[in-house]
Amino acid sequence: RKLQPHEIPHQLYVQNYSTASSTCLCVRRWLFSINRELTLPAGELATKFIFYQAVDEVNRGNIRADGRLYELKALQDSKRAPEYLALARTLPGYGDVVFPHCACDSRKDGHVVPSVGMKSFRLHACREDGSLETQTVELTWDTITRWESDEESMAFCFQYSRNDKPLRWVKVFTPYHAFLADCFDRIMEERKWDDTGD
Repeated sequence: RKLQPHEIPHQLYVQNYSTASSTCLCVRRWLFSINRELTLPAGELATKFIFYQAVDEVNRGNIRADGRLYELKALQDSKRAPEYLALARTLPGYGDVVFPHCACDSRKDGHVVPSVGMKSFRLHACREDGSLETQTVELTWDTITRWESDEESMAFCFQYSRNDKPLRWVKVFTPYHAFLADCFDRIMEERKWDDTGD
């Protein structure tokens, strides 16, 4: 999850120290727009950070390298970071936040893997053990009309429009419901940047 503005990282670390089996905090990018990412100066520390995160995302399978994996592995040296990132940015899943599999009320059997990116919000079908299936529902941002985090039911709820059909609400049951809402808010903010140039 993303830290909330009122949370202090060190206090969280100390609080979780006795119960966490591994480090409970990590630093991740909080930028979805590739256009904005490309404005970072070369050699900037943020660019190096984005490179290392991209390597990690490829290794986890969140960036789908498919037939380009060998090429990416050959570029996986920090001195070749610009080349690596240029290739990684062309691949599906680059810059997306992928959530753990969870239940969804639009699926009677099995779970979904939610994924939030600048182009769309995707729900990839999977079994209850998390093994991926072939079906993916991809919703572009202009079809999503409302969203909210429901603390009581531990769900992220969103409404989307369908061609010549009534609006539909979907619930994704995940402990990361607040983070999903944060991602949606951030995407909408970044889309305004692209529209207004801010």
